[in-house]
Amino acid sequence: MVEVSIVAPTMNEERAPEIAREIFKVFGRGVELIIVDKSDFSYRGLFRGTGARVKVQKTKGYEYAIMEGFAVAKGTKVLASIDPDGTYSVSDLKRVVDQVIRGRADFVSGDRSGCSFEAMGPYIKFGNFLFAMAFDVLFLQRMKDVFSGSFAMGREAFESIRRIRPYYSGTLFFEMELAKRNFRLRNLRISYGPRVGTKSKLAKSKTVYASKVLMSILRDRRREASFIMSRMFRGRFGEE
Repeated sequence: MVEVSIVAPTMNEERAPEIAREIFKVFGRGVELIIVDKSDFSYRGLFRGTGARVKVQKTKGYEYAIMEGFAVAKGTKVLASIDPDGTYSVSDLKRVVDQVIRGRADFVSGDRSGCSFEAMGPYIKFGNFLFAMAFDVLFLQRMKDVFSGSFAMGREAFESIRRIRPYYSGTLFFEMELAKRNFRLRNLRISYGPRVGTKSKLAKSKTVYASKVLMSILRDRRREASFIMSRMFRGRFGEE
């Protein structure tokens, strides 16, 4: 029986096959690794012999890729994800997964806020800080990093959002939906290194990406945001 499943969304990441092998080395052969790929047949061939299960992504977007992988995952306890571009540590992902297994939270993601400016520029760090602060205000969940590509959640948490249509917001999609359902979220400090070989697929401009995320949230979740704001006001200043 598989207890932990890991999904890695790929699109021509050079280091992904190497990271796939490292995942089995760190987690053991009992883990399930699902590569959800948006590249081509020749690239997917690089995963032969790694032990990974390769799935062709049918939709478009990071959030959809992970949801596609989670939907077919066999893990009974934990579903996790890692961006296999070499910026995240597999050992750190193991620590993140262990936090969920131990019941420390229903969702745990890596906190990159302490990384170097070489790995994450100051304006990106500031943008992440603003989104994390807004998340705290809206959802009453203390998070320092809401866009981490290294995270894990319990099976029960995923089942609660399985049928939710993803929207353009990166990892924040999972955090928002789980927070609305009163699951416990937390960060765990991890290392984060400079990207090597491949460029970010999210957007050419991080400012454009952040703007799209904000517009997506406002467009697709404005009704929920109004409800959460009213609940927050009553909880902090009212009778609750």
